[in-house]
Amino acid sequence: MIGSRCTTETQAMTDAMKPDAETTEFVIEHEIRTFSFEVWQSKLLHQFSEELAAVGGPQSSGAKSKASLAAAALKHSCSKQQCELLQAYSDGLVSVLIFEGLQRISNVSPPAELPDLESLENRHDVLCLAARNQILLELVDNSAFAYDMDNEGKLIRLVANFKGGGLIRIPDEPVLKELSSHSGLALGPHTEAPYWCAMDAEDGHSPSPSSLILTALWNPGQEPTRVIPLPPILEKIGAINCLALSTSHFQFTRSDSFVRGKGEDGRNVSILEFNEKVGFTARFNAYRFSVNANASTFVKTAYNALCEGIGEATHAEYALTQESAMTINNCRALHCRDVIKDNRRVLVRIFGLSKFSSPIVISEDPLVLKG
Repeated sequence: MIGSRCTTETQAMTDAMKPDAETTEFVIEHEIRTFSFEVWQSKLLHQFSEELAAVGGPQSSGAKSKASLAAAALKHSCSKQQCELLQAYSDGLVSVLIFEGLQRISNVSPPAELPDLESLENRHDVLCLAARNQILLELVDNSAFAYDMDNEGKLIRLVANFKGGGLIRIPDEPVLKELSSHSGLALGPHTEAPYWCAMDAEDGHSPSPSSLILTALWNPGQEPTRVIPLPPILEKIGAINCLALSTSHFQFTRSDSFVRGKGEDGRNVSILEFNEKVGFTARFNAYRFSVNANASTFVKTAYNALCEGIGEATHAEYALTQESAMTINNCRALHCRDVIKDNRRVLVRIFGLSKFSSPIVISEDPLVLKG
């Protein structure tokens, strides 16, 4: 009788630990939140964005202070519910904050073929979208920044198929495709590099980005960005596997977006870290990470469980437009995409540094970190 009762109780505990579809959906809804601007707030944000773009956008001297002042004015206009959403993201407690109700920047339709990178970067509408991204980052206590070794040290990154690999070939399609946001290749679930550390600088390396914010200049095919919050996956794989993922038995390959001659492969890093301010931080890339060959069976089992959990996870999809922006917590969520189908799709991205991060600063204005 005792054995039977123990078996029944153990089964009940096991069943209780299995996240059902309803629970998973609830967790996803908690992790992915939406901030809706009132029309008058959106007009005020648009005015601030235009003013910042007029002086050169996020890359210009003084942009950070202007963005900070704009964010402070916007916060003063926010309702209690809006402030709570901003604070939850600022405190690292949600995976994604989507901003909706934004003003359209430009009514210009995408051309038949994608313009070159340099001409796009200097467009007023791109600078305005980037300026708005910077102000939105400031709303959640994140500072826009760049790494010295990534994206040529520039804060604004245009995500588009400049280097081939999309469904439709580009002129002068290269044989070897770059596995980065400047190609049209599908990108598996990942956090953004560098991967040496997630929150505090270590051994001469600044931490990974705290956030990335994306909006669209053009997205004629409504191609979505996909996000995978990590908390449901970590709950599913269990405590022992999470502990194993916090050991330094993993390695990664160099990012293709790094400046030529800078950056390197990495060894002996962890995937998870406990952090007393936000609970945990993660860094992972499905197409760059692997487990060290000499790792224990426990660690290899944990890595396989994580990969399996990611593969089975529910993806949240969102098709960005000029009227929306998505801020992703890079320490708490993975993001990915399918192969690019329409080569005219252009997203505008900026990295954000949270109030909790301790980087190695090279330049304060604009903010550039040692990678």
